[in-house]
Amino acid sequence: MRISVFGIIPFSDLIKEGFVKLGHEVSNKNSDLIFANDPMGYQDATFLKMQYPKAKLILNVLDIPWHFPNVESQFKSMIKRFFGNADHITAISLKVKKDLSKFFDTKVHEQIKVIYNPIQDINYDEKVLKNNSYLYVGRANDPIKRFNLVKESLEQIKGIENLIVCGTENPNFGNYLGHVSVEKLNTLYNQARFVFLPSKAEGIGLSMIESLICGTIPIACSDNETAKEFLPPDFLCEPEAKSIIKQIETINKDYKKYRELALQLGKKFKEQFSKVSIAQNILDIKK
Repeated sequence: MRISVFGIIPFSDLIKEGFVKLGHEVSNKNSDLIFANDPMGYQDATFLKMQYPKAKLILNVLDIPWHFPNVESQFKSMIKRFFGNADHITAISLKVKKDLSKFFDTKVHEQIKVIYNPIQDINYDEKVLKNNSYLYVGRANDPIKRFNLVKESLEQIKGIENLIVCGTENPNFGNYLGHVSVEKLNTLYNQARFVFLPSKAEGIGLSMIESLICGTIPIACSDNETAKEFLPPDFLCEPEAKSIIKQIETINKDYKKYRELALQLGKKFKEQFSKVSIAQNILDIKK
């Protein structure tokens, strides 16, 4: 089968690799299936569908950023421009599918399937020893990410010097490494005791999935619906520094037990979020 994949890197490339591993050809010529993983790929995918009308077009929704101004009118405009050409619509999580109920009638909404983004090549390395570091991965200066909760918590427990921040935005707090390679990120995940994900909302929040694979405890907030979709209550706290500090203290009293829980979840998610599994899930929608 010839499959075309559009969207931002690295996820589009990971999905392509998944299709290749399943024995399919990734090509924009004579396409049988066209998949756009995010809005950045909708236009190219729709144009290719016009060239090959028999190809199945799947458009995936990563998030509805409710905190953006005029988000409803902008998304409705996107629906008019692109979604009428789609054979299938997918969402990145149950939370995003729920959000889409505001824009589609019941019949269309019930047909929306969930397609997760694939994880990067993250692996548990038992040879890497835990240290006392805390890790944050993502856009630290986006208000919806609530990095201020990380700052407030670590200022109170005097853990600032142990915080490592990776991503495209420098919060001017902790040890900022910028964008790091997958290999470096894998080491950081394995070394850290905790990974912060204090966001108010996430389309998926892959840092919590990747941290579990490495046996590292994610600390997320209970008002994040996506976090509740994947994490047990043991790793959730209220969106306030006091609750985060209490959760860290509780876990540290029996870290080995909680680490085993993380590894158990990580083993399941390693398969569920692999690029091959995601590619196969997309193929299953086409059937």
